Amino acid sequence: MSLSSQNNSINVAMWKSSLRLRIWLARHLGGPFSRLYSVFDTEGEVPVQIAAYRLATDHYLRTGDSVLDVGFGLGYGLKIMSEKAARLSGIEVDRKAVERAMKELSDPKIMDLRHYDGYSIPFSEQSFDIVTCIDVIEHVPDYVRLIRDLCRVARRAVLISTPNRRDEYTRSNGRPKNPWHIREWSFKEFDAILRKLGMTCEWNFVNGPWEGPFSVSQRISQATIALAPALIMNESNSMPFASDFKTGG
Repeated sequence: MSLSSQNNSINVAMWKSSLRLRIWLARHLGGPFSRLYSVFDTEGEVPVQIAAYRLATDHYLRTGDSVLDVGFGLGYGLKIMSEKAARLSGIEVDRKAVERAMKELSDPKIMDLRHYDGYSIPFSEQSFDIVTCIDVIEHVPDYVRLIRDLCRVARRAVLISTPNRRDEYTRSNGRPKNPWHIREWSFKEFDAILRKLGMTCEWNFVNGPWEGPFSVSQRISQATIALAPALIMNESNSMPFASDFKTGG
């Protein structure tokens, strides 16, 4: 075995050991350990995320729009939305993902990629026509704070996609089987949160098995794998957060 092959084998072994340790900590201790996830722990595209980005592109983007993708991960959502958008930006908490995207995403429409702290979106009010946040909110402790900032920077709509809580993906104690998810919501739970926040919401449901194919409906079904509400910006949504709103698990 060559020296380079040996070094590669060592690096892979170290990554696997790190991943096992981080999963154990997240699964058994939760809390801050649920945030030890890296984009590169799941190399490759997630089918339901592609379906959510297609929903955003086909039903909410208009030709020439400006778009912000919050938590862009491996960047394939930005590539999909570049079919219609004229200007795209992305922010991500994983520094390595940002570094990789800056090297590999060469589309001239993708103009601004930044690292951020997971809460404070580094753009001014109403900077983007559309804001997307796909499979992110289930990782965030203070999800109300994040939703507040998503709405702050959007002019027309915010599309959120998050897993629909299903029995086969939920432990007996109610926690998600995915160790990186702090929580997952049912439709009724997430709808109640958005209603309490006073949001104008168009509900979409992504239906199908984990690997697809998927359909999108406006009514939930037994096949719903992801909740994908579009928060429509209007005067009532400009200040949608009651000061006494408490986030829950």
